[in-house]
Amino acid sequence: MGLSHKVGSFLPYFRYQRGAFSYTILASLSLCFGITGNKALKSRSFLTKLQTKKLISVCLVFFVILLSSSNTASASVEEVNALLKWKETLQSANSSLLTTWILNPTKGSSSSASSPCNWFGVSCNAEGSVAQLNLTDSSVNGTLETFSFPSFPNLAYLDLSMNELSGPIPPQISSLPLVYLDLSINKFSGNIPPEIGLLTNLEILHFVENQLEGSIPREIGQLKSLSELGLYTNYLSGPIPSSLGNLSNLVSIYLYENQLSGPIPEEIGNPTNLKLVYMDNNRLTGPIPSTFGNLSRLTVLHLFQNKLSGSIPNEIGKLKGLVSLSFQTNNLSGSIPPSLGNLTSLTLLHLHINQLSGSIPNEFENLKSIVDLDMSEVLD
Repeated sequence: MGLSHKVGSFLPYFRYQRGAFSYTILASLSLCFGITGNKALKSRSFLTKLQTKKLISVCLVFFVILLSSSNTASASVEEVNALLKWKETLQSANSSLLTTWILNPTKGSSSSASSPCNWFGVSCNAEGSVAQLNLTDSSVNGTLETFSFPSFPNLAYLDLSMNELSGPIPPQISSLPLVYLDLSINKFSGNIPPEIGLLTNLEILHFVENQLEGSIPREIGQLKSLSELGLYTNYLSGPIPSSLGNLSNLVSIYLYENQLSGPIPEEIGNPTNLKLVYMDNNRLTGPIPSTFGNLSRLTVLHLFQNKLSGSIPNEIGKLKGLVSLSFQTNNLSGSIPPSLGNLTSLTLLHLHINQLSGSIPNEFENLKSIVDLDMSEVLD
């Protein structure tokens, strides 16, 4: 009789059933201690010392699995209860795609809830804990005020965009280990909580097309992993925080259609990975920072419809990869820098409705890729 047969004969002791969990653990402990402490068992010819050691190892492995299963089950129950509690506060939840969010206990189980991993919009990790919640465009109507964020220790992806959610963004959202957060195209109001700066793993942050007001919290500058910041079409006011210059991984920034005021900070030239900058349709004042010239990867720079003044920096001509440049409808003055003729990748150049003077530089003949050029009402 081989060792594999002997190990197989013990496997029933380790079959995890939620209703008999305590009994299973006790049985497993009894078996393991029996192997190590029973002299009669040790002396049997079919169980050598080497086989005993192997069997003890098998016992320990299964015991760890049992404990792990217990923790996962507990986490799953807490997550299920949190989701169901939030669902109860939503309007018309039963007519939305959340109809799959129902209890379905395993037969014979004493658990009050089942795994949410098969629910609409819910994805779990290998351990059965909620890792993603994607309810985009799902007719969800309500608030996040009763959403128990601390109940989801592994939730890294949260997309609630294109719904009818309203109310404030709770500061407790900072308790999640988020990498992706999208609350766009809803009716969220109030300020962006400064606690958002605690989401240090965040790579994508989208709060676009809501009713958010107040200033952009400087704590956003703590999100060192952030690559995309989308805050456009809100009622945000006040200055653009200089702390955005700390975001070394930032690739795209969308701040257009707000009520932002004050100067564009010089630090905007620090995130050298920036490719897309949209700050148009605000109330920005002061000069265009020459530090934009540091952004060698920049392809789009839109600052139109603000109250920017001063001259166009020569350094803009260093942005050889620039495809779209729009400074229209500002209070820019002085001459058009000849260095703009170096922007040979430009397909769009809008400088109209300013107070620029002088003539169009001859270097503009180099702009062979231009398909949309508007310089009307530019030169005095």
